[in-house]
Amino acid sequence: FGDARLDLRAEARACYLGFIELFDVDYFARPGAERCVELSYLREFSDEDLNEATLKVFEERHGREAVDRYRAELQQLASAYRPVGPGDRYTYCTDPDAGGLLLRDDAPVVRFETADFAERFLQIWVKSDRPQGEPEWGFRQC
Repeated sequence: FGDARLDLRAEARACYLGFIELFDVDYFARPGAERCVELSYLREFSDEDLNEATLKVFEERHGREAVDRYRAELQQLASAYRPVGPGDRYTYCTDPDAGGLLLRDDAPVVRFETADFAERFLQIWVKSDRPQGEPEWGFRQC
């Protein structure tokens, strides 16, 4: 991934049931280039919780066929996840020419070469970019 600084485009807080705070999200982007989401956790989640949520949202967003097609990549994620607590961060970046990279507290943990999977995984948090450059969030906000 490039060394160019990305612009902070949006911030949001994810909640369950509208009031249980889960994590804060910062969205960084350059038009037509690299995009990143940084999740700063507000509560504890096990690696199993993270994997279960990933699979559930990925299937809701893309269908069972996509889960089957990207089983190897989703298994890589499951193996890479570690428990999180308040203050821990996962950052995920995509680049049209370089796939996707997941970092845990700024340390790389898994890289995806497949551009299609990289984009689909990002859509767990950012469904798409609106014309003004702001994200259409893929989660319920507080």
